[in-house]
Amino acid sequence: MDRTAFLKKTDFLAQIPLEPLERIGSKMEEIKASKGAMIFQIGEIGDAVYFVVDGSLEIEKHGTKLLSLPPGECVGEFALIDEKPRSASAVAKTDVILLKWRKDDFQLALARNSEVAAGIIRVLTRRLHQDISRQVAASLQRERWEQDLRRAHEIQMTMLPEGDFSTDCIEISGYSRPATFIGGDYYDYLPLEDKKLGVFLADVMGHGFYSGLFVAMAKICLHTQANIDFSSDAVMSAMNRTVFHSVQSEMLMSCCYVILDLQNKKLTYTNAGHPYPYHYRPSINRLERLKSTDLLLGIPGFEETPFSSNERSWDKGDLLVLFSDGVSEAKNSRKESFTEEWLGRIILQNKHKSSAQIKDAILEALSSHSRGAPQEDDITLVVAKAL
Repeated sequence: MDRTAFLKKTDFLAQIPLEPLERIGSKMEEIKASKGAMIFQIGEIGDAVYFVVDGSLEIEKHGTKLLSLPPGECVGEFALIDEKPRSASAVAKTDVILLKWRKDDFQLALARNSEVAAGIIRVLTRRLHQDISRQVAASLQRERWEQDLRRAHEIQMTMLPEGDFSTDCIEISGYSRPATFIGGDYYDYLPLEDKKLGVFLADVMGHGFYSGLFVAMAKICLHTQANIDFSSDAVMSAMNRTVFHSVQSEMLMSCCYVILDLQNKKLTYTNAGHPYPYHYRPSINRLERLKSTDLLLGIPGFEETPFSSNERSWDKGDLLVLFSDGVSEAKNSRKESFTEEWLGRIILQNKHKSSAQIKDAILEALSSHSRGAPQEDDITLVVAKAL
């Protein structure tokens, strides 16, 4: 069997160039199963996607047959971006030949070629839209849609850090609340080598499945690239390529990536069109802003643009506050915005407190301001303090 030729004809991998597609195919495991064999069961943790080469699979849930998959189709694709239990079972409807693509090999393919990420996110997005159409048609599928919404929300929340982070020289506290079930904000912090720490906050345009899927891809891109080269230019360039290749309806993303050098007391940042983070420096008792260094990510024509960075001191007592525009632009019942100026005043009023206490003070003020008004945008906040 010519795996590359077969995969090139599948909807899932048709857009992938031949060279990386050949590498992907070589990593897949061929599986032969007899009619009636269980390929995977509902409730199992997904670790791979399966491509039907010959024969057909039946997808079922609690004894109800949902659909049949002929050659060229695949199942289990969402296992590539989450670690949640399978939402249905797959059974061999006939004798079948399958190709199994494991999650580890998928992540390796992402690290090697951003076009792999672009092709996959397009297909995942299209499939989700197709699911919406089917789910509207029947009550069972409506139930499945609601389950997918809950699952997508749970997946997105697992993309964020599990809790606050602290060492003997820094503490970080973060928070994110989507405006709808699935939002477009993403923040993260990751320990790097040589006593450095990366802090990342991004805001994808819009809400819904596409933004939520991109948050998952952004996390994979960030962590994969950080393991290869965590410099600001390398990370932002990789993220920009991923956004550019994943553009749908001119989707763009603002983000700020900060590297805190805890040993040499330095802060290096790149700000791609994101609201200016606050940097409070007690040594001069001044609240300063990390202004933009570059354009938004995903702008057509700027796929390979180099990124710049600025460097500042990072001393004991310094504060760093990153936020999405859902904070500064939050409205009250009179349509008045919270404003960045008010945010700055709250930071100064609470500068002597811990990062978690400063975060809570900001959220409390935001909640008081917005009481009685609907949340119109995702609210995300990260506070770091040098100890």
